[in-house]
Amino acid sequence: MRFLIALLALALTAPAFADDKAEMEAFMAAYLERWNAHDADTITTSFYRFDAEHRWSTAAGLKAEFDRLKVEGYDKSEILGIVGCAAGPNAGQVELRFIRRTTDGGFMPPKDRTSIYTVRRFADGWRVTSLRGLPAGERMSCPAS
Repeated sequence: MRFLIALLALALTAPAFADDKAEMEAFMAAYLERWNAHDADTITTSFYRFDAEHRWSTAAGLKAEFDRLKVEGYDKSEILGIVGCAAGPNAGQVELRFIRRTTDGGFMPPKDRTSIYTVRRFADGWRVTSLRGLPAGERMSCPAS
């Protein structure tokens, strides 16, 4: 009986999680547009919700990161894939696969990069609450739905 109740609850929430997945992916696509524009102001106000100690929690901190990357020849990120994974109502993670392109058309090693962004929906929309890089060749794993 408990199994049937759990199964019914999962069936009722599955469409909501599917919508969350699509929303998370669209949110991150919009984020990447601003990232490639090096728009620290918009990113820190409309996309990030980091703890105050995080160096990218302010526009000045994120601008410093863009400046550091530019000194190394960075131009923009070429997106290879965006995959969302709902972790419950209003929460999830998004895998971004990308190449950091340089101003001369090359890339910043390592060529193929993967980052995982933890996202959460707040009253004012989805926000990134943390991020981390994955070692080469690793991929995000989602809970089975």
